[in-house]
Amino acid sequence: MNRSLSLGVCAVVILSGCNFLKKKDKEQTDNGGGSSTNSDKGTGNSASNDPSTTDDDPPLDKPYKGCKMPKGDIQGEWTITKGCKTKVKNPITLREGATMTIEQGVKVEFDTDTYIWVEYGKFVVSGTDKEPVVFTSSNKSPAPGDYVGLGFREKTTAGTNIDHLQMDYAGSKSNGGVGAIQLESMRTAGRVSITNSKITKSAQFGIVADDNGGFGKFENNTLADNKSGSLNVKAETLGTIGSGNKFGGEIHVKESQVDESGRWPVIDVAYQIDGNISIGNDSKSATITLPEKGLIKIGQGNYFEVAHNGSGSLIAKGVTFTSSSPTPAEGDWGTIFLYAKANGTDLEGCTFEFFGNPGNSAKGAITFWSVNAKDASGVTIKDNTFRKGKVAAMTSDDGLCAPFDKSNNKADGVPLCGKP
Repeated sequence: MNRSLSLGVCAVVILSGCNFLKKKDKEQTDNGGGSSTNSDKGTGNSASNDPSTTDDDPPLDKPYKGCKMPKGDIQGEWTITKGCKTKVKNPITLREGATMTIEQGVKVEFDTDTYIWVEYGKFVVSGTDKEPVVFTSSNKSPAPGDYVGLGFREKTTAGTNIDHLQMDYAGSKSNGGVGAIQLESMRTAGRVSITNSKITKSAQFGIVADDNGGFGKFENNTLADNKSGSLNVKAETLGTIGSGNKFGGEIHVKESQVDESGRWPVIDVAYQIDGNISIGNDSKSATITLPEKGLIKIGQGNYFEVAHNGSGSLIAKGVTFTSSSPTPAEGDWGTIFLYAKANGTDLEGCTFEFFGNPGNSAKGAITFWSVNAKDASGVTIKDNTFRKGKVAAMTSDDGLCAPFDKSNNKADGVPLCGKP
């Protein structure tokens, strides 16, 4: 039976592709908190040396330094200088050639449903521990979802770095927003780094990342009180999560094809598996190492498959594989499929429960597919507990699970070994 990874299709509204109506009336941006060098006149942009513009409207394709936010798409270098207080009154998109820098101590208030979207170029937030950069709502009574947030797309350049940012009340669904910060269709991983930052009170996720959404650095961040969860990412992104992070909500993992090896970080909350996870491809072996004693909640009918395409492996020690349902039942999630080239897979001391959804041909918590267990060289399955399942603990084409049936695996209420 041919079993290929079922790829989900996600309809995403590309923020940068929308043409937003511009207000005809001039809008006065808030200015305050800056020194005389941080005036609205900026640097080299006053009306005296550029008569084509006014002091209120710095040109969008030339260097600017000051406290004003642009009123549209920028192509030049735009710097909000130290200590400014300013406001985003309309959506801002970085176009080709653009760099936007926000210096330490800056406070940025976002009007309803606005955002900063990096279509091209580089975006830098340079806060410090004593003087972080603050992104917040402009509403007098702020609430989660007041504005969209930050977005990065495929032509975001390396060197994009967010350091010491305090961001709250983002996550509006307007214009396709899905979280406070989102990485969408990145050309290559590692272009965006987020360090020493706090992302809180989003109406959706804290951070969402699609293909190639791996981080250059992701360290010492706090994500808390975000309604949908801390992260919603592809499996490979988790291998780029560094140390010192605190997650106040579950990490959601999208349907993923894993081509790069990675170790998922140890966290105090659960991993929520929202789609099927396939490990390895025809040209390159890959290994996922789950956090020791981690909690993996798997969605209805979903499964892991190891080495279906090429070679791959899964390492789990002391991990609990369970249902994500608030009222779990036997057969909620599927199985862990092991194919012939799953060498290096090591499942030890784990607990498997509520497995055996029949929708994807799951015949056991662990299903050897197109291979007999005795021929699964290089696979370790020992000291595991199987319970509350709808099918056998393990199944093999020949109905025999040796040598794993003698490796201190325990089945409670289900057969230890079964045949498809």
